[in-house]
Amino acid sequence: MMNNERKREIINILKSENGYITVKKLCALLYSSESSIRRDLTALENNGLIKRTYGGAELITGFSNVVSFNHRTNQNIDAKKIIAKKAAGLINDGDTIFLDQSSTTFYLANELLNRNSLTVITNNIEILCLLSHSSLKVISSGGIISSDSRSCLIGGDARYVFENTYADIMFFSSKALSEDGIISDCTREEVLIRKPMLKNATKKVFLCDSEKFNTHSSYKQCTLSDVDYLISESQQAKKFLCCSESLVIL
Repeated sequence: MMNNERKREIINILKSENGYITVKKLCALLYSSESSIRRDLTALENNGLIKRTYGGAELITGFSNVVSFNHRTNQNIDAKKIIAKKAAGLINDGDTIFLDQSSTTFYLANELLNRNSLTVITNNIEILCLLSHSSLKVISSGGIISSDSRSCLIGGDARYVFENTYADIMFFSSKALSEDGIISDCTREEVLIRKPMLKNATKKVFLCDSEKFNTHSSYKQCTLSDVDYLISESQQAKKFLCCSESLVIL
């Protein structure tokens, strides 16, 4: 494959992969060496078509790398179900919990349908609809429906609720977890909404399937030293113990 053809194919692959792919996966798909792929990525970045990330690349021209909620809900289903069951074990009767806008917390909400004495506060519209069929006390953050993710409530009204409410435990996920423990995501508004959740929760629990390990996204959320638990489906998560002395990995 010629150099220019390969660059065009990289753009097409990024579009089919919802705007993000790792270098290793590109090498496998294009039967090319890592050095060749990295040269192509550098050229594409210089042309303003992509953004290089640690171990991969994001498409930044003419295509949103924000994946729809429905699509995310159907990705890594088995891993998210395992994570959700582990997370549910941390919740005690009578707790007030924050659930963010992620698809992984949606799976956690499914684990709570038969619980009775919990208060759930969320900006996730799909979780609000799901838990309307339960006997739980469910509080919506209110706010504006995000143009990037139509299942997510954002803006000042949503932040106000979390800035003025306290929870026993907060559960959240994100797009990326770097090898040095930086948690990041692809939309600034969603990062801003989680800030007061993290501040006002007694315990912070990060839910992360192993496909997100060793990746970066555009906006820093926090680091593993800012959370109490990392829950994953993979034993590989134990390598992140070096990022925080107080981190518990489940």
